[in-house]
Amino acid sequence: MSAADGPVVFDPADFGPIPRSAELRRWMRKVRRGKADRTFWQQFEDIYLVIFALAMLGASGGNVVRHLNENSASCANTSCSLVVDYVPFILLPLLVAGMLRILLSVGPVSASRATGFWLLATPVDRGAVLRPAYRLVITVAAVLGALFAVVGFAVFGASLWAVIEATMVATALLVCVACATVWAQQSPTAVKWTLRIADGFLVLAAIAALALAIEARENAAWQESSAETLIATVYGTGTSSGLSLQQQRVLVLGAACLVVAAAAVVMTARSLARLPKQSLVAGGDLLAGMAGAAITMDVSLLADIVAGRHWRTVGRLKSRRGRGERVQAIIHREFRRVLRWPRRLIVGAGLLVVPYAVAGTGYDVLVPIAAGFAGFVAARPLMDGLRSVCRSTGLVRALGMDLKDLRIAMSVVPAGFVILWTLAAGPALGDAPTTFAVAAGILTGVVRQASARPPSYAGPLVASPMGAIPPGLFSQPIRGFDLLLLCLLPVLFGLPPLWCYVIPGIVLAFMFSLRPKTDAPAPPAAPRG
Repeated sequence: MSAADGPVVFDPADFGPIPRSAELRRWMRKVRRGKADRTFWQQFEDIYLVIFALAMLGASGGNVVRHLNENSASCANTSCSLVVDYVPFILLPLLVAGMLRILLSVGPVSASRATGFWLLATPVDRGAVLRPAYRLVITVAAVLGALFAVVGFAVFGASLWAVIEATMVATALLVCVACATVWAQQSPTAVKWTLRIADGFLVLAAIAALALAIEARENAAWQESSAETLIATVYGTGTSSGLSLQQQRVLVLGAACLVVAAAAVVMTARSLARLPKQSLVAGGDLLAGMAGAAITMDVSLLADIVAGRHWRTVGRLKSRRGRGERVQAIIHREFRRVLRWPRRLIVGAGLLVVPYAVAGTGYDVLVPIAAGFAGFVAARPLMDGLRSVCRSTGLVRALGMDLKDLRIAMSVVPAGFVILWTLAAGPALGDAPTTFAVAAGILTGVVRQASARPPSYAGPLVASPMGAIPPGLFSQPIRGFDLLLLCLLPVLFGLPPLWCYVIPGIVLAFMFSLRPKTDAPAPPAAPRG
């Protein structure tokens, strides 16, 4: 066999030296600046508006957090001290689980299709090309960890040094979580096991929230336990008197967190060259689609993009024969479709931590609102089938049923999940009328959002600092949440229990008796005789 029949080997002598990643980025930056048509003052005006908006939001939010911290610190009830004790066992597992799932759904390191075609398929150092995206992921993880820790601990009355300690621990923890997701991105098997670990953290947070709710209901303080000793040692409490000892502990803990996080970041950066190109490009396509969904303010489209990414990675599944006819067959297929992605059910069950955690804080008036929004997030992923039908004229014709009947049939399985979810959250909600109102609000909200029409670009444009915006985009994000709040109104205003049944019942009746507004025509009536 001649040498020409062997594999092709790259020889730098034939094509010249391989360019470095810094040289490529410098060249791309030069090309982009050469084609820019915006002046410096136009760019400065946009940057100024963004910075000013962030400053105003930070100032107002910081003022609210400060007042809540002062009010919670002055609280002498047993429930207030219990909340500070339980916050680490609820907040930190939720942060870890959420960060693992969000980063793994995106990549976490991603690259555009152009980068994957022109750069990642060449002998250029892949690790150097992906390093800016990796730095962005680590920075976002650190900022989110610090922000959630400051808000989560300060709102419930923790002292200044306890907030500082919690911020350092949470920041280092989420940075290490981001590094772990980058390692997991190198193998599909590692991704599956990492998602299972995320589900385990959700279970831990749910157990801690349930324990907090039980403790608060019984009005019993958690005294002389190992958990309290651990919290006082690592995080500190608002009543700690050894300020100098806390300062020393903050310095030691900060140094340890910095060393651990830096070591994890450096070690993970060396493994960027082993990331597969398919995963990088898929993450870039997902981010591009999510940017389009954010521009149109279509929350349902955003959920569909994430679900599409999941099913593309799965590839194919074993098909199963359906059962029954028409409505019965559709209900059976929806049930099978939900079971094909059981992790969504696990996440929905993990969101039960929200009403129990709020109930444990003693703010009973906020429990129905927290339960409603948590149940909405848990039930919305189960409505993918209804959304596909409502936005596909051909699919409605192929099924041969009226869209109103299809909406009722495809809402049976999510309705069963909503009923089970609200019954599980019933002890935190308190009574049957509140539970019914929350269940009706969740069901009508997710059905309305899933069966809503695409964004409308008709009508005159509305001037805004971001430019001209179609008025139909403003109503897109609140679809579904409006019915949720409408069902919760009798609970929030403290109306008699009868109204907690009447108003949500009327909303349910109108939701399933009206035909969805869509461009899909009604199928022709069947011939008689």
